[in-house]
Amino acid sequence: MENWAEEIILQIDTELANTREKDIRFFRIDEFKRNVKRVHEFSSNCPFCAQQRIYISEAANTINEAVEVPGDKRREYDRLISRLSKHMQKEHGFFPPYYYSYIYAFFGLIAGFFAGFILSQFFPEEQETMYAIGFTIFIVASYIIGGQRDSKNRTRNRLM
Repeated sequence: MENWAEEIILQIDTELANTREKDIRFFRIDEFKRNVKRVHEFSSNCPFCAQQRIYISEAANTINEAVEVPGDKRREYDRLISRLSKHMQKEHGFFPPYYYSYIYAFFGLIAGFFAGFILSQFFPEEQETMYAIGFTIFIVASYIIGGQRDSKNRTRNRLM
């Protein structure tokens, strides 16, 4: 059981040897393999990860059917991928690329419109300009701050 992750990844690779690259990207097979390694790494300390090893083994046995044929196996595989991703994000600190940039940009957008509205109330003759200034300042600031947080995740190798 020491090389459980390597065995599962090898099994996935052999099952999907003749699968199109487009399908492999669409069904997030690479993300699944990375999460298999992480589950193996954290399963000694995390009971959820230890429990998921059973589901991962079952999914690895039927992954070809899940990718090729729509139905129950595909739904189970998709739920497993989502469950693993959410758990890795919440409990172990792994995030998708540009996660913070997108989140901060959304809130920067809202704050920018609000700031633009406030500025336009102080300077009613330049209403459109004040909206543009408030929006621009907050959206640029939010992208910079979000980019810095994403950069920290990249340097700590905490990308999903």
